[in-house]
Amino acid sequence: MSAIRESSVAVARAAAAPRCLLCGSERRVPHFRGTAKPQPVSPVSERYRITHSDRHLVYRIVRCLQCGLVTLPVDETPTVSYEDAADPYYIQQAPERIANAHRLLSLLPSGGRLLEIGCACGFLLVAAKERGFDVQGVEMSAWASAYARDTYGLDVRTGTLEAAALPADSLDAVVLADVIEHLTDPRSTLAEIRRVLKPGGRVLMLTPDVGSVVARVAGPRWWGLLDDHYVYFSRATLQRLLDEEGFAVERTRSLGRAFPLGHWVFKLAPYSRVLHDATARAVRAVGADQWQISLNLGDQMACVAQKK
Repeated sequence: MSAIRESSVAVARAAAAPRCLLCGSERRVPHFRGTAKPQPVSPVSERYRITHSDRHLVYRIVRCLQCGLVTLPVDETPTVSYEDAADPYYIQQAPERIANAHRLLSLLPSGGRLLEIGCACGFLLVAAKERGFDVQGVEMSAWASAYARDTYGLDVRTGTLEAAALPADSLDAVVLADVIEHLTDPRSTLAEIRRVLKPGGRVLMLTPDVGSVVARVAGPRWWGLLDDHYVYFSRATLQRLLDEEGFAVERTRSLGRAFPLGHWVFKLAPYSRVLHDATARAVRAVGADQWQISLNLGDQMACVAQKK
């Protein structure tokens, strides 16, 4: 198939996608143009891992011509199954992830009742307890939610926010750390968050910033473009969605993370196995695996918004 025909097919597929969830427009185009052919979709039976995701669907991502929202169109079911998620490598990083959670939670006033949606193994909830919050969580993975309960004694329910049926006006803060981009219907989730928050309560979100300089320069090789990310927000599109769902954005800032050098090397594997293997050997040779490296590329945004 010629490059021109492939481009035309991509445009037609984008046009056939459902309406934009932010503005309702049907006018969308492929976010990346090129002749690269999409690889097969990963089967749902393949177990989802928190620390790794495939990049087969990069060229299916589309951008709304009216509001600029970037999304990955999905069929009736997502391409991964979060309920079956299990990731032993993730729990090895507990100290670093708890420390990074403290950095994120510093954006909220301490104290009160806090809920984390998609709390995984409970590391952020541990940090929140240390900051004086009364915490609870919801998590779709049976493995991760059981780990949070069994290891830390946390109040974590297996399932979704909607299934938890929490009382209205009962929470001071709700956190979605690396979660909103995984939702196929973020509007309905935000509506439920608004219902369960007290007047003046806050929602805190951490999500990749598709409008950042790094994301624009990296293009289809940007780390944030993953098969299990269905919505890609910029600061402008995230603020618009929050405003329309009854939240006033207080601040948005880029937020980095600190991990051992070995973890950052691990993240190279999906992009270049040769580079990953060479770098891993070099890092091990000098004993630098556990060197703590803080990295902030400006393409991960933390947003705090208050219920109007």
